[in-house]
Amino acid sequence: MITFFIGFAILTVGYFTYGRVMEKFFVIDPSRPTPAVKNAAKFEDRQALPHWKCMLIHLLHIAGVGPVVGVILGAKFGPVVFLIIPIANIFAGAVHDYFSGMISLRNGAGSYLEVSKKFLNKTFAAFSTAFMIIALFALAAAFTNVSSGILNTNHIFSKTTSDKAFILCICIIFSYYVFSTFFPIGSFVAKLSNVFGLILLASLILILFFIYGYLPSLPEFDVHNFLSNFTQHPMGHPLLPMLFMTIACGMISGFHGSQNPITAGIESNEKNGRQTFYGMMVAEGFIAMIWAAVGVIGYSLYPELQQKNNGALILSEIIRNLINVKIGAEIILISVVILAITTADAALRSLRVIISDIFHLKQKSPEDRFLLCVPILGTCAMIVFWSNITDGFSVLWNYFSLTNQTIAVIFLAISVCYMRAKKKPVIFLLVPLAFLSFVIFLYLFWISPEHILSAPKGFGLGYPVSCVMASICSILVCYYSLSHGKRLAEQVEKNQFSPDSD
Repeated sequence: MITFFIGFAILTVGYFTYGRVMEKFFVIDPSRPTPAVKNAAKFEDRQALPHWKCMLIHLLHIAGVGPVVGVILGAKFGPVVFLIIPIANIFAGAVHDYFSGMISLRNGAGSYLEVSKKFLNKTFAAFSTAFMIIALFALAAAFTNVSSGILNTNHIFSKTTSDKAFILCICIIFSYYVFSTFFPIGSFVAKLSNVFGLILLASLILILFFIYGYLPSLPEFDVHNFLSNFTQHPMGHPLLPMLFMTIACGMISGFHGSQNPITAGIESNEKNGRQTFYGMMVAEGFIAMIWAAVGVIGYSLYPELQQKNNGALILSEIIRNLINVKIGAEIILISVVILAITTADAALRSLRVIISDIFHLKQKSPEDRFLLCVPILGTCAMIVFWSNITDGFSVLWNYFSLTNQTIAVIFLAISVCYMRAKKKPVIFLLVPLAFLSFVIFLYLFWISPEHILSAPKGFGLGYPVSCVMASICSILVCYYSLSHGKRLAEQVEKNQFSPDSD
């Protein structure tokens, strides 16, 4: 229990201290009109909303099933997750979210395509945007599967578990997607966010209430046998890179960078950035910590669950056994579904913005939005259908994790270039960039079905060789970011480039 509360303390203290340090390095300007205030929006999604509503919408957008299902799977690594989650959250994830959000805010609430094109180059921006589109479709399809599976296995819409009930759940969820993707954020999502927020809060209170008696029995980080803390996975998975690919969203997530431009388009003042971008990522860290405790408790009570790989099924089993009040269990499971579908609909809305940028499509009229929503929702529906008639779900989840973390690396590189162009310190960005680059390349070089059953195919190299190769690639990524940022700084001196331009 001590390790668990130390993690909570790291998140709390980190927000009030390191968050302010990041704000100081960025140098906010409360008098600078935001894109929402200027009302020079390209889309109706960019309009000023109350600050508290911006925070709530942003939290619902970024806190998907990653900090729930991913964390449940990550809890197999043992109590070390109670320290790694908050440390990574404060020094990497929240930093990533703050800078990607504020850079977009300073550049007309620019989308991922616009920002990457400006701070990297057109070729790399095209490649990374294609990567982002794949990741967003994979996320929307995977999260739809997870939420439908939870509803189906817990008989929320049907008394039995069946294919028909599963299809019914998917249809209901897609009905929500139609409205949330088509209508501007202020006219539909903003109105439902209050209800969704209350359900999420109620579920967290219920979880804490039901696991409170188990908290004293939580295992502790072993300071005497230090190395043993990193080798506790029941299937022998190495903590690096697997923990960071499994939990992801509770620690750092590139998907958040796709949502930050949407939030940047509805915030009314730069001084709100720390609470919205940095703070909501920290809030997601708290959610991840609570679910990590649920996972660790569940595995200690039901060790047979450690041999299963389906996070949604493990989650349902643990909740059904721990929560002996049916209505309480249903509220908690519905809250997980809400996290999934609000993040999936945010991914679909981001796709609408990104694709409209690529093809220079207007999005002001209902007809314009409808013509773009139809192919986006249709493509997502086909991916969901394909994933359920094949073994596509595991493919979706694996590649979403990889693309998600890769996009986070790209956003950190953009942030380094931005700060370097303004001749400001970059070490606090360079460290997470180097570490996460190492994790991704290590995963690519090492992963294979021979090393982990049902894993995607990578290079399948030996672990030591993979570490060396990943280190070299990580150094090259950092070198490129620093050198390109230096070139941008030279252009700034010649008045050929402006890091802050609406």
